[in-house]
Amino acid sequence: MLVSLLRNILGAWNGLLSFFRLLKPRLLGLRTGGNVHVGGGIEWPLGNVKNIRVGENVSLGKRGWFYIPLNNRQATIQIGSGTAVGNDFVISSNDQIQIGNDCLISYRVSILDHSHVTGWEIKPTTSGLTAGRPIKIGDGCFIGCGAVIHPGVELGPNCIVEANSVVMRSFPAGSVVSGSPARLLRLIGNS
Repeated sequence: MLVSLLRNILGAWNGLLSFFRLLKPRLLGLRTGGNVHVGGGIEWPLGNVKNIRVGENVSLGKRGWFYIPLNNRQATIQIGSGTAVGNDFVISSNDQIQIGNDCLISYRVSILDHSHVTGWEIKPTTSGLTAGRPIKIGDGCFIGCGAVIHPGVELGPNCIVEANSVVMRSFPAGSVVSGSPARLLRLIGNS
């Protein structure tokens, strides 16, 4: 009974903190469902925060970073209902990033649909960004800690990306992938 009471108090406290942490982004146009919990220190693209949609019952960890270039009013980020994202995440869009419902994205995961313009005698600090290529992560996916999802990747529902993997190509539903670059280890089914 005491544990249940403490859980309820902690849940109410976290809800109150999340309300205040989301106040400024919501005033600037962030669209969220109900019961969204956010950790402290999340950086929002305040000029384009209206291009982010967060579903119901989503949890975002501490010290995350959302990025949409200020001059790109078309890029979007969408996080489906029931999804949990760990601490120190990076989600950066110059086109479209769509994360499905009920996904678990571990800590230190980077999801970027673009890169920096690079090459011989090009200064990447001032060269700008490449055009984005959409990323789609299906419902029920698990992305392990330290993974990086590259531009143009589509993961079907219920994929598992093992820790520290670098996903540079698409995989079908139920794929278990690992490595740098990630390759298919096996397929899982609903047996």
